[in-house]
Amino acid sequence: MKEFQLINGKTFDREWLYNLYQNAMKPCIEATWGWNEEFQSNGFDNNLKPTDWKIINDGIERIGGFILKEGNDHLWLEMIIIRPEYRQKGIGRRVLRYIQSIAKEKSLPLRLSVIKANPVRPFYLKLGFCQYDEDDSFYKMQWHS
Repeated sequence: MKEFQLINGKTFDREWLYNLYQNAMKPCIEATWGWNEEFQSNGFDNNLKPTDWKIINDGIERIGGFILKEGNDHLWLEMIIIRPEYRQKGIGRRVLRYIQSIAKEKSLPLRLSVIKANPVRPFYLKLGFCQYDEDDSFYKMQWHS
């Protein structure tokens, strides 16, 4: 895949997005706090609304998505998930580079949190993020242009 398209999430994308979230995050959440389906489903609906997502499409099918929010002094990458069969193909890197270009254009740092049970921290370090804080469960990371 050389390019990707971004499509605004719609209410009817909820089930697909929740399945994407569940597939990617359940092992990390289970390892950290345990998985409670009702709590996760409600939290998803309250905090990761389908209309907040940008769905990544390869021109044929949906391959992932992300939520990027703008604060007063930074951009916040709430979530980025690539379907398992599309990982390790450079898609996540290309999408992150695109998001970094938005941060650079706005002259804002890009911040995110990585749950410690998620093995993606080295990926972000390779893309120029640095850790600026951590707590019991999360690494807090930031990228400056």
